[in-house]
Amino acid sequence: MFDVVLKSGRDRSLRRRHPWLRGDSIERVDGSPAPGDWVRVHAASGETLGYGFYSPASRLRVRMLAFGKEAPGDELVEARIAAAIAKRASDPLLAGLEALRLVNAEGDGLPGLVADRYGDVVVVRPTSAGMARRRDAIADALRRASGARSGVLRADAAAARREGIAVESGALWGEPAPERVEIDERGRRYHVDVAHGQKTGFYLDQRDARDLVARLAAGRRVLDLFAYTGGFAVAAARGGAASLTLVESSAEALSLARENLSRNGAPDRAELVRGDAFEYARAPGEPFDLIVVDPPPLARAHRDVPAASRAYKDVLLGALRRAGEGAWLLGFACSHHVGPELFAKIAAGAAVDAARDVAVHGVLGAPSDHPVSLHHPEGAYLTGLLLRA
Repeated sequence: MFDVVLKSGRDRSLRRRHPWLRGDSIERVDGSPAPGDWVRVHAASGETLGYGFYSPASRLRVRMLAFGKEAPGDELVEARIAAAIAKRASDPLLAGLEALRLVNAEGDGLPGLVADRYGDVVVVRPTSAGMARRRDAIADALRRASGARSGVLRADAAAARREGIAVESGALWGEPAPERVEIDERGRRYHVDVAHGQKTGFYLDQRDARDLVARLAAGRRVLDLFAYTGGFAVAAARGGAASLTLVESSAEALSLARENLSRNGAPDRAELVRGDAFEYARAPGEPFDLIVVDPPPLARAHRDVPAASRAYKDVLLGALRRAGEGAWLLGFACSHHVGPELFAKIAAGAAVDAARDVAVHGVLGAPSDHPVSLHHPEGAYLTGLLLRA
């Protein structure tokens, strides 16, 4: 066990059980821990504060897994995986789902680890040196707790660069998983590209918002900006939308969106536009009755917030100008750097510039299988507003 000693006065966040320890808070490291080694963290006074995984290449030097004086072992990771999956199994809000998040990093006490289930396939994304080093034990714990036939490792190249670890993907256990897995999400059928798709293949964190779109869509002209593989558009089609327009820059994603719409009986009601969603929103054209604005992360770091705020305002302004009288608009920001208060201000600025009276009818976020630790507010990365013009 290696020891990490903090600078004087830099122990407050750990005493509040925040799981991230930045390198600039560290006075010294006794010994030479390798990437992913357990370390014991001490206050400047010498008091033991807790234990975590060390990452010498990362700005987040230690990710804490346990607080207090008692030293844990790798069995803690396996026990928390089993506990996370058991919580999902007993959650009535997740009953009947065959696609859901099994492990949500800090929200399940496992910083640096995400695991999503699609039918009988579990896709695993380790984003820290500590979790990447324990991938075999993690795979075994997930296999035993989930009962899934196949496990797939998906690399996060950006995280691997930050952590100084190898970029690895491939099979983890069981039968070879197909590149595309078909799932049923409350009657909506989707093909998920688990080998090459964004994140682990699908945006499971927007499930509740897709349910909402399905309830709002009947008889409405629907615009889905940043449509990806048609998650929201399929929900609108199943909800009885009068027409569908999808805008997406990726040809591969748009092709899969077409397949997903066809699978759900909606090809004749859909116009698929390959192009820039920002440009489409700015262009004049026919009005829509239901608009979804769900761009990719625009503020990956705090320094990105000013530019991201301008981009969010730009696309929301365009959407409001394309909104018919009484139209619904779902707008999202996918970064903890752009929280609910800031996003509401951005939306208000867009409404002023559009000269529209706009009301907030709901605040939206991730579903129950994406828990957020009270000690780690950064885990609440998805901010959404249900607006009506």
